[in-house]
Amino acid sequence: MVTKIVIYGAGPFAELMHYHFSHDSDFEVVAFCLDQAYLSQDQLCDLPVVPFEQVEQHYPPEHYQMFVAIGYSVMRNRPILYNKAKAKGYHLVNFISKKAVVRDNLIIGENNVIQSSCDIDPFVKIGNNNVFWTGSIIGHHAVIGDHNYISGGGGVGGNCIVGNLCFLGNAALMVNDIIIADETYMISGTIILKNTQPASKYHGNPAKMIGEHADTGIII
Repeated sequence: MVTKIVIYGAGPFAELMHYHFSHDSDFEVVAFCLDQAYLSQDQLCDLPVVPFEQVEQHYPPEHYQMFVAIGYSVMRNRPILYNKAKAKGYHLVNFISKKAVVRDNLIIGENNVIQSSCDIDPFVKIGNNNVFWTGSIIGHHAVIGDHNYISGGGGVGGNCIVGNLCFLGNAALMVNDIIIADETYMISGTIILKNTQPASKYHGNPAKMIGEHADTGIII
């Protein structure tokens, strides 16, 4: 039986995930939802867009599941929308491309994206609401927290620990046995050779810390 899902979001990332779910999964997208304050359209991809505040009236969580489609432009919004969907009682689905290489002992939470050409080594643990873009590599025994975004070609070394709300730009990499602290932001092409500091930006090869994030600020 096909699992029917609602996508929370109506921007480019939501449209992209509709394409992937429709062409590379066994899920059926039946609708989109968006917070009433941002609702400016009633259809996307020929499907209805309903207010998030009323979504359970149209698509009750007893019969439908959800995917929260939020990108990286404001990283701290990622847990906010995830938690709002969970508070309504929805199970949040993972998108795992059939073209990705994923070992059968992967431990994984909810609302994750594993795109095509990703390679997830054995003994990896992944939390909730992470994005692994095309071509990213996750080394053996790595532990990935929640709400992270790993861009195309990004790499997490073996035995590494990645905290929460981290952003790895395109082709950003790290050596083995590294701890990536919460809210680390790695600019594209950065190579991390030692543990990072929380809420800090890194750039270069080898990486240097080039800035910090304010407690009330945003990541990008």
